Amino acid sequence: MDTNAAAKLLSALGQTTRFDILRVVAPHSRGQESHGLPAGDIGRALGIPPATLSFHLKEMTYKGLLSQSRFGRSVYYRADIEALLDTLDYLVSEVCGS
Repeated sequence: MDTNAAAKLLSALGQTTRFDILRVVAPHSRGQESHGLPAGDIGRALGIPPATLSFHLKEMTYKGLLSQSRFGRSVYYRADIEALLDTLDYLVSEVCGS
């Protein structure tokens, strides 16, 4: 990991709506059997209008914080927990020297 990659992923969390999305999606991202959470469920859980949600999901996916899969007519989102942990490890190492 380098500074640019870490900054890119962390910038995906630099907005409260995106942080809330991660908080809702992450519990549904564990295990191989989990498909994640459909976009509609995310929007309903947070009360976010579809156009706004779509914008944030696109940004979070582009920056590597979420991945998406299509099952039937629904798009499911999963948090990339490994990428988040790698970024946090990098941040602690670079800032704290650990």
